[in-house]
Amino acid sequence: MDFCKRYRNLTRYFLISILSLSLVISCTVTSNTLLMQIFAQVNDPLQISNDQVKDNYLLYIKEVAKKSSDSECQQGLGVGVLQGDDIICNPGLGNLEDKTILDDDVVGKLSENIDKDKQVLADKLEKLRERMEKAISEEEEEGIILPEDVRKKIDADDIKAMEDHKTKEGEECRGGDVLDGASNANDLKVLAECQDAIGDVMHTKKMDDGDYKFLLKLDDQYQFLINDHNDEKTDGLLVVEVVPKDQDLQNIYLPEEGDKVHVWGAWVTDEPKGWHEIHPTWQVVKQ
Repeated sequence: MDFCKRYRNLTRYFLISILSLSLVISCTVTSNTLLMQIFAQVNDPLQISNDQVKDNYLLYIKEVAKKSSDSECQQGLGVGVLQGDDIICNPGLGNLEDKTILDDDVVGKLSENIDKDKQVLADKLEKLRERMEKAISEEEEEGIILPEDVRKKIDADDIKAMEDHKTKEGEECRGGDVLDGASNANDLKVLAECQDAIGDVMHTKKMDDGDYKFLLKLDDQYQFLINDHNDEKTDGLLVVEVVPKDQDLQNIYLPEEGDKVHVWGAWVTDEPKGWHEIHPTWQVVKQ
């Protein structure tokens, strides 16, 4: 009987010791993580999250557009309409031949608003612009073949996306071949033959194939339209493309950076890139 009692006590003490050790380890890990975060903040007190950078970039391009609103065709700001023989007047800040310093006055105002050093903010805005230009130009994607396991995950995610979000119906939609006019139609997997999206235009570019392409910072209710590859490759922005044959349609507005727009088109996966797009886009309305 004494032996059994001692055995139970030893077992109890052993379990208590294990639990105590686990608690100590957990506290140590948590403390170390907290210390690392504090250390990072002390060494980089001017941290700005990527979401803050995007929000401030959007404010920046809107402010620049406002300052230049008296010009019919300000260098670096798209006018959003076709000029002459399908020539678009300087679409997008990202297409400036001379990518010089950001507007000091505007960056200064933004820096004051978020209580950050002006040069740090300016550097981050410039880096975001460079990343968007690379993404929209597909510079880093040329010749890259996605690994098989990545392809399988994208396919699986696409199947779920199609199950969860059925194609839209209505007068804004298009019948027939919804990919008609897309130069890379063979690369596009249709997730929904008709889908809308609302968001802010962050970057624009007239492509070599004639497409008018822009990156859209989606409103919250449309975040489902992007996937992990948009997060990784396009800074979480949705790729939108208006093909040449649709650019003169009455319901197409070719947006400037900073515009709020409502778009309708085919929701697709660009399979070689892995990201989601609205492409072709056959309706763009400025909000």
